[in-house]
Amino acid sequence: MKIITLKRTNLILFVLSIFFLAFIFLIDLGFYYTRNYPSNIYGLREFMIVFALLFFSSLIYRQHYIQEKDILFKLKSLFVAILGVYLATALPKFLLPIQYYKTTTDLPVLFSSLMTLLHSTFVSIFATLFFIAILFILRDLIFYKSKKGTRRLFWAGLILLLIYVLYEQFQYGNAHAEWSFKGRDRVEWILSGAMLIVMMLLSFRTAWVNMLNKKQKILTFWAGVLILPGAIALSRSSSYQSIYYYSLTVAAFDAYVAYFVYIYVLFSLFSILLHLPTASIFDRKMNEISSLHNLSRTISSVMDYDAVLKKVTELTTEVLSSDYCWLEMIDPSTEARKIVSWRGINKTNLKHYSLDGEEGNLSHWIIRNKYSVLINDVSKDLRVKHLKFWKKDLNSLLAVPLISKGNVIGILYAAKRTEFGFDNEDRELLQAFANQATVAIENANLLKESIERERLAQELRVAHETQLKLLPKQMPAVEQLDIEGICITANEVGGDYYGFISLDDSRLGIIIGDVSGKGISAAFYMAELKGIIEAYARIYQSPKELLSQMNRVLYQNVDRQTFVSLIYAIVDLQKNRIRFSRAGHCPLLVISPDTGEVLRFQPAGMGLALDEGKLFDRILDEQELPIRDGNIFVFYTDGLTEARNPEGDEFGEERLTAVLSQIKGKSASEIVDTIVHQLKSFVGEARQHDDISILVVRVKKP
Repeated sequence: MKIITLKRTNLILFVLSIFFLAFIFLIDLGFYYTRNYPSNIYGLREFMIVFALLFFSSLIYRQHYIQEKDILFKLKSLFVAILGVYLATALPKFLLPIQYYKTTTDLPVLFSSLMTLLHSTFVSIFATLFFIAILFILRDLIFYKSKKGTRRLFWAGLILLLIYVLYEQFQYGNAHAEWSFKGRDRVEWILSGAMLIVMMLLSFRTAWVNMLNKKQKILTFWAGVLILPGAIALSRSSSYQSIYYYSLTVAAFDAYVAYFVYIYVLFSLFSILLHLPTASIFDRKMNEISSLHNLSRTISSVMDYDAVLKKVTELTTEVLSSDYCWLEMIDPSTEARKIVSWRGINKTNLKHYSLDGEEGNLSHWIIRNKYSVLINDVSKDLRVKHLKFWKKDLNSLLAVPLISKGNVIGILYAAKRTEFGFDNEDRELLQAFANQATVAIENANLLKESIERERLAQELRVAHETQLKLLPKQMPAVEQLDIEGICITANEVGGDYYGFISLDDSRLGIIIGDVSGKGISAAFYMAELKGIIEAYARIYQSPKELLSQMNRVLYQNVDRQTFVSLIYAIVDLQKNRIRFSRAGHCPLLVISPDTGEVLRFQPAGMGLALDEGKLFDRILDEQELPIRDGNIFVFYTDGLTEARNPEGDEFGEERLTAVLSQIKGKSASEIVDTIVHQLKSFVGEARQHDDISILVVRVKKP
């Protein structure tokens, strides 16, 4: 919408400008052919010309080559505009020589012939359009980093020009065949002198020269030398006679801008000459600022840790023009140093660099003092004598610490083959550079750790979902048994597991176990455990035999830090017996239907995968109990009894036994809910650190 409005405005300005100029040209043609020029039409004609040029001025100002802020682009545009003026004034004179005659009639010189009318109109319009562009460009160059006083002075010059034009109009009009942009009486002398002073004062405003590097200054200087003759030629009043015949106002404006260009170009050349000796220093400062800017951009754009380290040495070499550069990073846990990035050093040389130097060497000194070091003669400083053995052509050195939260996390080195290759400004620059680099490295490191945490969290979520899928979706439907189980997982993935295996119509296998450790490996071992049980349960009819075989398989397939505690029980409803073995797991609790007493059964056994078989088989025991109507068997994992409250106290077997002694008459589901409720009341807001699994089997009448 904004673009459409802008285009529409430009079109309106263009049409109005063309309309006024075309209307003036048609009127001029009418005067020429009728040989009649009313004396009172002159003022109105000038007024219309001024309006047309004002519209053109607004149109030119809106173009991007005027609004462009880049200094080099401005200078190029100025060069092109001056060339445009020169061509607009010189080419018609060269290609179509026109002789202006003083008319013997009342008609102005403009109407000497049809060709003079066409010539003056063409030169006036096109030269003035280029002059308008030049004035805008000069204004921007003068205003560059200027104060308000400069702007006021600039507008004062234009106001003086306006006064001059008005004075000329009222005093002389176009009554004279010859015109010169200089004083013909005292008022004109004063106005001309004042305008010249303003131009000279404004011509001192050449702050844009400071922004050019040495190469650009040289190019601009020679371009100015080329422009200067043209500017001198344009400032000659005789160049504007044909424009004066067209309009005194236009001629005065064009001459004013031409003089202004001539003076400003001359002053600019002097300014460039004065700045050339210090151009190299300026270039270096610009390079330093640019490099710091690049590093700042790197901070926000490069998030890869290794890429940031590489960028640090690359920019250091570029900024300081150093022959060698390397970055040592310090491991916060071991305080060991390691070269992580380098420039100008091959890998063979790098292998001979000693990171374990004497206590008094430079690295230790910087770590201890947290201060940068400048050494302009390496051979005379004992702290870096080892570097001289390492690189014989290394003669000057600059080293700065990378400090984060008061600790030195690294040291950035820059070195040159020449002695006295650095100064204090270099040291301050490199320290500022190192501070920026520290931020970049810290950010990249944090991102790296964040990505790693996110990756682990994603793996844990997958493992957690896998763990839940291994648990039975529903309890087995056995007519004489009321079964309910629950697994409350902690935030981290654990290794709890429970399940059932239907051996035949009257026998049901019950498993509850806990893989040691947490995390993804525990979840996958649990999955492996489930597969082994389901494969062996129908082969080995005795719990002890099953666990013995499982132990042999697991011992061969899990790492030595992992073991599994487990209870496997077979409920035989035909014989009303339950047989079970315990591989280092929590005891089986049985509630008597008569007294409500909680009995604790803990046959001997050790965890699975702790021994290859002999010791396991010798220790492992199997126990058999009768089943009576109303018996309640409670299986659980150690996450239940080891759950802690905010004070650090464990829930413990005593509290569990107390809870179970109060469950008479309740269903398996109600018993589980009761245990969980009591557990939550005890734990409160304390964090759960382990999975909690509870399995309740209540015997009921068929």
